[in-house]
Amino acid sequence: MQGKVVIAGAGPGAADLITLRAVAVLKSADLVIYAGSLVNPDLLNYAPQDAIKLNSAAMSLDAVIAAMKQAVAGGKNVVRLHTGDPAMYGAISEQMNELDELGIDYEVIPGVSSVFAAAAALKAELTMPGITQTAILTRRAGRTPVPEQEEIVKLANNNASVALFLSIADMPGLVNDFMQAGRAADTPVAVVYRASWPNQQIVRGTLANISVKVQASGIKRQAMIIVGAALARGGEKSLLYAHDFAHGYRSDDGSKTFAGKVAIYAITEQGSRKAGEVAAGLAETEIFIPERFADNLTQATTFAPKQLMALVRRNWRQFDAHLFIMAAGIVVRKIAGLLESKLTDPAVVVCDELGNNSISLLSGHIGGANRLATVIAGITGGRAIITTATDINNLTAFDELAAIKHWQITNPQNIKIVNSMLLEGKNIDILMPETLFKQYYQSVRGLRWVESVDDITGHGAVVLDRDCSKVAVPVLKLKSMRYAVGIGCRKATECAEIEIAFNDALQQAGIEQTQVVCLASSDIKSAEPGLLKFAEKQQLELKFYDKASLNAITTPNPTPRAIKEFGVASVSEAAAILAANNGKLVIEKQKYAKVTIAVAKF
Repeated sequence: MQGKVVIAGAGPGAADLITLRAVAVLKSADLVIYAGSLVNPDLLNYAPQDAIKLNSAAMSLDAVIAAMKQAVAGGKNVVRLHTGDPAMYGAISEQMNELDELGIDYEVIPGVSSVFAAAAALKAELTMPGITQTAILTRRAGRTPVPEQEEIVKLANNNASVALFLSIADMPGLVNDFMQAGRAADTPVAVVYRASWPNQQIVRGTLANISVKVQASGIKRQAMIIVGAALARGGEKSLLYAHDFAHGYRSDDGSKTFAGKVAIYAITEQGSRKAGEVAAGLAETEIFIPERFADNLTQATTFAPKQLMALVRRNWRQFDAHLFIMAAGIVVRKIAGLLESKLTDPAVVVCDELGNNSISLLSGHIGGANRLATVIAGITGGRAIITTATDINNLTAFDELAAIKHWQITNPQNIKIVNSMLLEGKNIDILMPETLFKQYYQSVRGLRWVESVDDITGHGAVVLDRDCSKVAVPVLKLKSMRYAVGIGCRKATECAEIEIAFNDALQQAGIEQTQVVCLASSDIKSAEPGLLKFAEKQQLELKFYDKASLNAITTPNPTPRAIKEFGVASVSEAAAILAANNGKLVIEKQKYAKVTIAVAKF
């Protein structure tokens, strides 16, 4: 039986910066060939004591391959341990070519490159919005040349961050290359010697003075050089986490998010893997897969053969939505007997196992299936298949808006009537905050914003939180939900930090601040200046509850630390539920740096 060769990255130096996969192969190695002083000797302790360990510093390529060949022929496992990541200046291509010719099986395990260890040591991000979105990993020509088009003078004539390996020997020459490329004398430069090792050393400067500083430091080898304005950490904020920026996981106005609990079902091996991928992008999920695929997705709940129907029946009312990664026909047959009403049925979405199509099958608006399908398509890179008339005409149906804003529809029999008017372009008067009208309907034909019930003159109307019993035309009556916000915070947390957490949590859930009736916390926080100031600023009542009251509430996310320090299992979640008159928790505990937020509805 032949053995196997694994080419593994040892990481930049620190013994705990090697991957778990590399550690696993080291533990079963019979022969370890390692890159001399560049690899931390502590890593060799992962290998068995009787494993042969060869330092490749004095070995030629032929000698390395010969040692591998002999070991593999004897059924031994070989680990070729390279510093950093093998793909960067690891000289592994020549080894792989030789192994290919010999017909020897091998695999490559990545490692943490010294460039990323250096960036971490510098607390630097190499790509900064408004400065550069490019990082160049290269080296300067030395004893070994580089292609003419890759000389520093040609590569650096831009504002990209440049990380240089094996280039410390001639700092004055390197600085001159960057100056010739057009970089300013005040461009930041950092040199990191033996990144992540105990004797790590950092020298910072600019192109104008870095050569003198490096010479004074005595650094002559094993150093990573990073050049670029991104080191100064200026630039703009990333759009990725901006509230008004849309991407695959979040819409710019919160209208394409889904905050409920989702059951995900798969029946094939590939579908099971896709279930794990989708679950990673959703807030609250539980995955259900066949028993035979249990090893592919350890966090999933398994079901026995022919038990899917019984499982779906048990889960039907326990989840806000059900995602089936399988054929739509299977799903229709499984759920047909469970359907009751568009007002109460959970959302159902069907997705193929490749993630190409995400189909909103049931409860598109009120249940949120259209939004969930869109979110899933963003996660998988596929497309959302939505067939409701308003959506395909780029109109926000009134029941969809109610679902997004968590409003109650008090006369659902009028949903179809008023949505039909919307599609037909008939005159509909909208009585709700003008900002919402402008956001969703200002450019829609036939819709008009009105200030009072007396102004309604159209063919129909949509009215939020007003008495419209005397209106003669068909009206869709909406009632905004009322919420209590539970807040936990560390001692001396500033008002501004609480406000940021509060705003973020509400924005993610699509809840208007005007819908928040009160705030709540533990009486331990009754004299907390930042919390009191925040409540005063928001002009909201702040309720406090004692330990006994809080501990009497069952919450989904009790905190061991809070139990130990304060004798309270939950602050934000329990306080929110109590303040909402034992209402339903709609936002489970959201953790921020010094603040926790939970929201319950009355």
